[in-house]
Amino acid sequence: MQIVIHAGFHKTGTTSVQAMLRENADRLSPHLRVLLKDGFSTLTSKARSFSIAPNEKTLAHVAKASTAFFADLDPTDQRPVLMSSEDLSGHMPGRHGLECYDSAGLVMKSIADAAFARFGDGLDLTFYFSTRNRDAWLRSTWWQNLRSTRLDRDFASYTAQFADARSLAEILIEIEQDVAPAKVVSHALEASKTLPLGPLTPLLDLLTLPRLDRSLLTVLPPENVQPDIGIDQVFLALNRSCLPDKDVQSAKRSIRKMAARATG
Repeated sequence: MQIVIHAGFHKTGTTSVQAMLRENADRLSPHLRVLLKDGFSTLTSKARSFSIAPNEKTLAHVAKASTAFFADLDPTDQRPVLMSSEDLSGHMPGRHGLECYDSAGLVMKSIADAAFARFGDGLDLTFYFSTRNRDAWLRSTWWQNLRSTRLDRDFASYTAQFADARSLAEILIEIEQDVAPAKVVSHALEASKTLPLGPLTPLLDLLTLPRLDRSLLTVLPPENVQPDIGIDQVFLALNRSCLPDKDVQSAKRSIRKMAARATG
């Protein structure tokens, strides 16, 4: 059996990948079992919980959810399995006091251990991570946190909190050590976005799909991209205001709709 797990990282093209997987579900289904967050929501929930409260109890919950998930995966189905959710790496840095994905290695180890226990040493298991240039990644996480929470830091003060945080590359080295003999593969968004199927291309390259005609797949434009029209400063002002949360969120939704019309 072959399983590829796209487990992160946030703001590296993951939403675009998942949108294309949904769009092309009918064409992919004869060749590939695609499982997105809804297909293993308990596991992602436990991974997120562990990221903000890393202890033996919360890690045991990750292990239990991993075991339950793989127990329901049909071993007689010959199609490869592709799982994709950045939440397997935990909460996005910048939230809950997190500066990086320090819990990711132990989560991936729990997932790998459960997978090998279920399918044996013959399992072909790969963890795939999309990455991004540090400055671009920090700006994108700032924007995501700015629009989704009451983050009240400007970009300069936001990035300062990550000065001593480990890089994505360092986290990947740790994960590779934790999940062996499973493989760990990464690809930078800056490189993958120019490929024929964008950031989905490196994922498909990892899978054994001899009969899939990629030319039949629909390519979608990038998803969840920050509009470059200055609304980040508007959101920052809203977050710093004394308005109730519900009014701030309503204002943000209206502004995002106007931005979509302006940039569409």
